[in-house]
Amino acid sequence: MKRANPVLFAGLVVAGLMVSWSASPARAVPPDPDNAALLYYQAFLTLADLDKDARTHIGDVATGKVAPSEKTREYIEKCRGAIDFAEAARDLQVCNWGFRYSKGFEAFMPYLAQMRFLAFVLVADARLDAAEGRHRAALDRCLMMGPFSRHIGDDTLVSYLVSVAVSRVGYECMESIIGRVAGDAELLEWLKGELATTEKGPAFPITAMKIEREIALATMTMDKIQSLAKAMGDSDEGKLAKVLAAADEETLAEVRRVYSNKFSAALAVLASDTPYEEAHRQLGRMGENVDPNDPVTAVVNSLMPAVVRVVTIKTTQEAHANAARAAVDICLHKAKTGSLPATLPAGLAKDPFSGRDFQYERTAAGFTLRCQGKDLDKDTFQEFQFTVK
Repeated sequence: MKRANPVLFAGLVVAGLMVSWSASPARAVPPDPDNAALLYYQAFLTLADLDKDARTHIGDVATGKVAPSEKTREYIEKCRGAIDFAEAARDLQVCNWGFRYSKGFEAFMPYLAQMRFLAFVLVADARLDAAEGRHRAALDRCLMMGPFSRHIGDDTLVSYLVSVAVSRVGYECMESIIGRVAGDAELLEWLKGELATTEKGPAFPITAMKIEREIALATMTMDKIQSLAKAMGDSDEGKLAKVLAAADEETLAEVRRVYSNKFSAALAVLASDTPYEEAHRQLGRMGENVDPNDPVTAVVNSLMPAVVRVVTIKTTQEAHANAARAAVDICLHKAKTGSLPATLPAGLAKDPFSGRDFQYERTAAGFTLRCQGKDLDKDTFQEFQFTVK
């Protein structure tokens, strides 16, 4: 029996496959990831291995402490690949970080620090664009901090606070640019439209608070008493030993009851439309008349989030967003009339600390928007200054 030439046979197979490929419909390229976290993780891997001085410089530029320079450009260019991955994640709705809820308070979240620095890289790049006159590109990058913040999410209260900080650095950069483009009506109209449709992050950390509550309650058991002692955050070995020695099922049942009731009361205030000053008062009152020697109270208070501070952080973030929207309308007035308005136009975004209009004042450099309600944590009035060219 005559055997086929193996070389000839292999060639026929390859030729057949090529004909089959060319004759078949175009094959679809597999889609890109639909989970933004996968793109961000690749961005982290792509970030340049910058030294401490370089990272500090990027952070200082992003937060407006120093002006961008050639040094900034050099560092940013080294991070261009990471920026590309972050931009690809911008429009994705899903961002699942793979947070290990089963680990409770002992779960690691290394991506939060990475996201914070990546945000500094993005905003430093925006400030570099603005310094070189690419204002639309700079403002678009500031707007990118909205979905970036949403992607950080609210899996825990810590992640929520990082998301707020990231969003705020974007608004601060935007505030520094708005006045520079006060003569460009077309650009301001575009920005106004973008701000009107900006995707907002969690209005209040309700999801994060609920997850925090469930993690805490799951830790308040005898089989997890070591984790509970660590979560209380006291490094005093004597106090920790005292907590461990006093723990029993009856005491922990009471801890769970008191904690759950107190947490539910705080959530009710946070989820309501209660004005800032009243919400601050109600939440602050929850920490009054506390017996520091009561073991149940000691555990509950050590695990309760600083809800008073949370309501101020959230309100400050709203103030930044509303001040930016109001400033765009004020600058549009200048673009159309040639001068800043003498008084604050009607119908602008409000000061969330008071629920009233911002106080408006023209200055030699431009104008200032000041909150009429006080930041009760710092005992000051938030103020936003806009330099107009």
